[in-house]
Amino acid sequence: MNETNLSLLRGFLNYLNYDRGLSENTVDSYRFDLSQFIEFVESENGEEKKVSDILPSDIERYIYFCSKKEISPLTIARYISAIRTFFKYLISNEYITMDPTEVIERPKISREVPIFLSEEEVERIKDTIREFEKNNAKKVRDLAIIELLFSSGLRVSELVNLKVGDINMSNEYVVVKGKGNKQRAIPIGKIAKKYLEEYLLVRGKTMKKFTKDDGYLFISKLGKKISRVSIWKIVKKYARLSGIEKNITVHTFRHSFATELLKGGADLRSVQELLGHKSILATQIYTHITDEAKFKAVFNIDFEKFGNQKI
Repeated sequence: MNETNLSLLRGFLNYLNYDRGLSENTVDSYRFDLSQFIEFVESENGEEKKVSDILPSDIERYIYFCSKKEISPLTIARYISAIRTFFKYLISNEYITMDPTEVIERPKISREVPIFLSEEEVERIKDTIREFEKNNAKKVRDLAIIELLFSSGLRVSELVNLKVGDINMSNEYVVVKGKGNKQRAIPIGKIAKKYLEEYLLVRGKTMKKFTKDDGYLFISKLGKKISRVSIWKIVKKYARLSGIEKNITVHTFRHSFATELLKGGADLRSVQELLGHKSILATQIYTHITDEAKFKAVFNIDFEKFGNQKI
């Protein structure tokens, strides 16, 4: 990337970080998406091509290039959104006078019903951990991770950044810093509390081996904050070993949490707040649950799992 374009990109990322207060993960996503786009434009037009000279046709060629690589419409829509935000920043700071994204249309996205797990399937995954994980410290940790994902609906970035001090055991809730560094409190329920109490005992023994404790809740065998990739691997490993024929990801547990709440009679606004959604439109995808399932769940749901939380 040429120096002029790199300088503009750095200025934009600093604006996102310091002026808008976006999270590190969000800023990293913008960095990745925009670097790919700018490098594509330079490869097509020569390394000296400036961002200020980009035309709508350059953006359209990039979209076509991405579609040929079989990148999903949802991901392409994210790329376009990042590019559009970048150019609006350039206009507002008078680096350019015309916005090439104004004529660019977002790809049509079909809103698919999210995959979710039943309580029985989550128990099956936990049973698989008990059966296959021979290292007790990892077993207790992984059980706590799975249960907390299911009973709190945390994003993976929120999970790995949790600190021991964020857990309030006596009142059974966890304080989470979500997107845009906004905090919210989420009830964890008695089952998650039990798993966390067991894990904290194991964590304490593990940390005695090390001189420094950064305070992160979930740690690796080296006493460091567990990575998002490690969480992804844990979920994939035990989902596969459990034999559940669904494409299970870390986010599946978030879908499952929202689904259980709605089945239990929670209103959409409460679910939005617990998930940390900025807009209720993002929460409406979970309204695939039928009225029949809602009524059935009200009588059958294990409310003990949610402790004394009030929705």
